[in-house]
Amino acid sequence: MARGPYEKSGMIRDTSLPPMRTVRERFEIVFPYKDVKSGKEKQRRLTTEVLDVEVRLLYLPYGERNQDHFIWKISKNRVRIGAGL
Repeated sequence: MARGPYEKSGMIRDTSLPPMRTVRERFEIVFPYKDVKSGKEKQRRLTTEVLDVEVRLLYLPYGERNQDHFIWKISKNRVRIGAGL
């Protein structure tokens, strides 16, 4: 057994990829911003409206990043504020 009982108990998030079924995940990406004082108020201003996002789907045996991992898929996208709204 590679894992001890302390790693087997507790709340576990299902991160498996079942065969022949689509799995969707949702991630929140925070755009970089600056806090700017305008009189007595603080306002947040975005420093950019475009982000380049790269997502990698990796196989990690035993959940550790070592020499045995390999990349299944890489996806690169450009994200803009307001896209998809």
